[in-house]
Amino acid sequence: MSAHNRTARARRFAVLAAAVAAASAATGCSDGYSALGTHTAEVLINGVDIGERPRIRCEQVEWVWYVETLRETPGFGAQVKTGATVEPRAVRIDDLGNFTGSFWEGTIGAASASIVEGTLILTGTAEGYFHDAPKEKATARFAIRTDC
Repeated sequence: MSAHNRTARARRFAVLAAAVAAASAATGCSDGYSALGTHTAEVLINGVDIGERPRIRCEQVEWVWYVETLRETPGFGAQVKTGATVEPRAVRIDDLGNFTGSFWEGTIGAASASIVEGTLILTGTAEGYFHDAPKEKATARFAIRTDC
């Protein structure tokens, strides 16, 4: 290998190493999935944190936000209308905190939504069942917070 080729190769390596170091420094203070640009959600069922922060995807179509876990089960899906007011349209909970159920605007359950300092907050009551008694109709309070 000629001296010119070794010098060019060393420069490419130095540029690559600097890029990796810069990327590491930029994400070094971030935690979890946020460093990768993936959002997570805090979920409480009947006031109890489910523990895991599920990874979610957020998509906005006109004034409606669609928020859902990357895994369907256990997971959740929600629709929230934004604009002059913030209104929950639907929440589906699938095996979170031992509960499966839903809220549907005007028909099942009750909910409210707000956006506080960039955090979407959904709270309410869903109708469904607990997995330890699937034949018994039940309601559960839910709270979902994320930074879509």
